[in-house]
Amino acid sequence: MAVEEKQIDILVLDDDVDLLTSTAELLADVGYRVKGFSDPESALEYAIDQSFSVGLFDFRLGSVKNGLDVVETMQALGSKAVFVMVTADAEHSTQVRAANLKLHELLRKPVAPERLIEAVERAMNKATKLAA
Repeated sequence: MAVEEKQIDILVLDDDVDLLTSTAELLADVGYRVKGFSDPESALEYAIDQSFSVGLFDFRLGSVKNGLDVVETMQALGSKAVFVMVTADAEHSTQVRAANLKLHELLRKPVAPERLIEAVERAMNKATKLAA
């Protein structure tokens, strides 16, 4: 695997391939190094050997695992990334679990591109401070 792949800024996880692609392109266009995955298993496999600063995950992933399950597993594996979750799910239990996992931010869909970039910038700033 190439060295530059080990130095990504943002790992994006969304089962909607069109949304995944547009989100990854949006973040790449503003200068971030992005790696995208459409299934949780591939994202988890990648995260075992690679590091990233920010995880931007959709909550509903169309599989047995949801975005919070993936965050929990990555944290258990030792990930120090800062996580942002995008969801249309407004259930209180989702918000409580997100807080317990210390998610940096929980964004409600639909998210305007500018708002998404601002949330990622805040998460990146936090990741930089934590790494210092």
